[in-house]
Amino acid sequence: MAVADPPQTVRYRLSLATVPASVPEARRGARAELAARGIGPDDPLTDTVLLVVSELVTNAVRHAAPRSPRTVLRLDFGAGELAIRVHDRHPHCPQRPEVPHRDGSGGWGLGLVHELAALAGGVTETVADPDGGGKTMVVRLPVGP
Repeated sequence: MAVADPPQTVRYRLSLATVPASVPEARRGARAELAARGIGPDDPLTDTVLLVVSELVTNAVRHAAPRSPRTVLRLDFGAGELAIRVHDRHPHCPQRPEVPHRDGSGGWGLGLVHELAALAGGVTETVADPDGGGKTMVVRLPVGP
């Protein structure tokens, strides 16, 4: 009896300058890639993905730019899952704060990303680079048939 090959992962990769103009560029790229996979603008997943991409790339721009002139966005489409990955070369691995910063300096973005992932049935994680010099923020979302 033959065993089927595992489903292939389709990867989309976009290298971005770690500057504010890259946030809308990342959204445009993600929107186009979703459409190419048959996930249209009216699909609830589209809004979730675009907001997650915006928040994670914005965080890289705001916090990692001095040490990371480039940020990489990846969308990995696998069997029943979409993994959104945003990588930068800043060593700090942020954790979601319980409440936003009292001084108004932030803290909403990661909380929002965690909530969006949870509402969609997904998960989030932060993966440090093996050399400790950067990290990848990962959001895994289920994708329907």
